[in-house]
Amino acid sequence: MKNRSSEAGFTLVEALVAIVILVFGLIAVTNLMLVAASSNSVANQATGAATVAAQRLELLKAQPFTSLTVGGDLDSDVTNFNQNDDIPGVGRIHTRWSVVSISGDAQVYFVAVRSEGTGALSGRRSRAEFTTFRSCTNISLGCPTP
Repeated sequence: MKNRSSEAGFTLVEALVAIVILVFGLIAVTNLMLVAASSNSVANQATGAATVAAQRLELLKAQPFTSLTVGGDLDSDVTNFNQNDDIPGVGRIHTRWSVVSISGDAQVYFVAVRSEGTGALSGRRSRAEFTTFRSCTNISLGCPTP
């Protein structure tokens, strides 16, 4: 009879321990992939939000001063002061803007634009906000008197 203790190989317990260690490693890698995919989605929506907010601000800057309507709110939807843009590969971007008259100066407006993704994971994490001042000082072109 041969001595079986001299035979090389893995026992069932060693194989099970190796499988358990491999499974924990795969779970960690899977979690890492999920976090990376989530971060990539939020980054795409943040880029889209910045682009849409910049475009809206440029449109507001391009309007004649006298055609700007005072109003809007960055925290809630106000008719004619918000929009939704569906960007392929990114999703829906919601934009709000406000035009505020500066107290004591009818020739200056403060303009603010805020865009953010509407995805389940993005929201405030993808927010982009831009502001500027608009002024009009040439009364002969229809600017209000100071």
